[in-house]
Amino acid sequence: MKVAFEYADVNGVAGRFNNERKSAGKDWLKLFCKRYNLPVRNPEQYSVARAMGSNEVQVTRFYNNLKSCCLEKKFPAHRKFNMEETIISTVHRRL
Repeated sequence: MKVAFEYADVNGVAGRFNNERKSAGKDWLKLFCKRYNLPVRNPEQYSVARAMGSNEVQVTRFYNNLKSCCLEKKFPAHRKFNMEETIISTVHRRL
């Protein structure tokens, strides 16, 4: 909601935003998600192993590997995909 406010503010888009909190309201978010058929989900817990692997060194290593792989294999743009993680669970639950 804060990003929506900032975008509207920078681009001069008129809207019914809360100028004190510098945020769009919950009603705006609900209508936006409905308009673009976007589900609103609660975030899952962040596993300790994933948190430890999300440091600057590991992230830099990942992107360097990605870059070298793309350059070596010469993947065209239409063969690159952004996989979202909403279906993949990173939290181990006991049954």
